[in-house]
Amino acid sequence: MEKISNPPWNLRDCAFLLAGLAAAGYGTGWVLRMGRIILSLKHQFLLIGLIQAIVVFSGLYYFIRVRYGKGAETLGLKKPGSGRALLSGLAGGFFLFLSIILVSYMVQLWVTTPPAPQPFARLIVEAKSPKDLILPFFLASFLAPAGEEAYFRGFLYPVLRSRWGLAPALLVNGAVFGLLHFDPIRFLPLVLGGAGLAYLYERTGSLLAPFVAHGVWNTLMLLLLYFSHELLAFSSQLLTFL
Repeated sequence: MEKISNPPWNLRDCAFLLAGLAAAGYGTGWVLRMGRIILSLKHQFLLIGLIQAIVVFSGLYYFIRVRYGKGAETLGLKKPGSGRALLSGLAGGFFLFLSIILVSYMVQLWVTTPPAPQPFARLIVEAKSPKDLILPFFLASFLAPAGEEAYFRGFLYPVLRSRWGLAPALLVNGAVFGLLHFDPIRFLPLVLGGAGLAYLYERTGSLLAPFVAHGVWNTLMLLLLYFSHELLAFSSQLLTFL
């Protein structure tokens, strides 16, 4: 296990970049609505995802390289041990997927009204062929994990850990991750996912592990959604012949 060193940046820097991340996402959506700019749902997600990625990585470059004069290794981007980090990410992503499915099921037992599907889920449900899944999978399995892991685990988590210790840092990191999704029904599963990804970073000292795990988790979720919908549609077609 490689110890995560205390970073030179602080909570104020983290809060500033988090505000920029939130503004990039929700501000872009607001501009599209106010400007009555008509884009398909998948192009809206692509635009928002790209703008958020630009804001996150520009902010990280400023704080890490320009302001504090550090390199990418302080963000957990290290070549040594990448093989072990990759395997940890693959196994961790599969474990998180199963755990989040279980917690989500338990939460829904307590919810009287079924939660509305997330807008992103429409891209999967409305896909008419596998090629329609290319963009959603790029967004969910690569672009979102890259930006979110760089910020939440690489940038925010070490600050929380240096101030409050391991357990509180894992919990707070997961809570902030869950809160930023603005989804009360899915808050607990997201907290579990965020804390689990931070723990992977803690165990490996490499940002590759939570990035891979996040991508695996999202990919399996999208595949589950797509094939469950396909099976439901196929079953409905069979019923017309009975």
